[in-house]
Amino acid sequence: MTHKYLKNSVGFTLIELLVAMVISTIVAAGVFLAYKGQQDTQLGQKQIVEMQQNLRAALYIMTREIRMSGYDPDGDNGAGITKMGNGTNGNPLGFTYYDDNTGALTTIEYDLYDAYNDGDMDIGRKVDGGSRQAIAENISSLQFVYLQANGSAATTFSAVRSIQVTIVATTDSGAIDHTLGNNRTLTTTITRRN
Repeated sequence: MTHKYLKNSVGFTLIELLVAMVISTIVAAGVFLAYKGQQDTQLGQKQIVEMQQNLRAALYIMTREIRMSGYDPDGDNGAGITKMGNGTNGNPLGFTYYDDNTGALTTIEYDLYDAYNDGDMDIGRKVDGGSRQAIAENISSLQFVYLQANGSAATTFSAVRSIQVTIVATTDSGAIDHTLGNNRTLTTTITRRN
């Protein structure tokens, strides 16, 4: 009777349980790796979007102010370009313009500096001798090229008619978009109105 009971019993052997556990582990690992890959891609895309918005915002501010360089409606304030730096740390573009709202001459400088002591460079904006404030973070390169009206390089303050600005930015944590890379470059030529 005991023998008959054992023949009709239903259950799994130890080998069948081990095979099922191995298959379950492989499936779970595959699901996790797919999830992790999607999460990393999403994070990288988010950082790239933030980097591009950061670049566009900085370029908007710089364009608006550089166009005003030299604005002096009465012509007696001496407004114009004061420093023809290349944009590297300590070598700024400097200029002045008459601010109708304050009724005074405003001085602005742009160059690279490490705003947060985190090892990466940021675009600094200095107004009227105050301290520099970061307007864009994680900048690899900032370059100013000064041009005359005919498009050739300008060598004197008075000859500068436009300024070509090139900014290269990188993502915050080095996340890489494998199709486009992790750097973005924006270049524009800003024609001074005054």
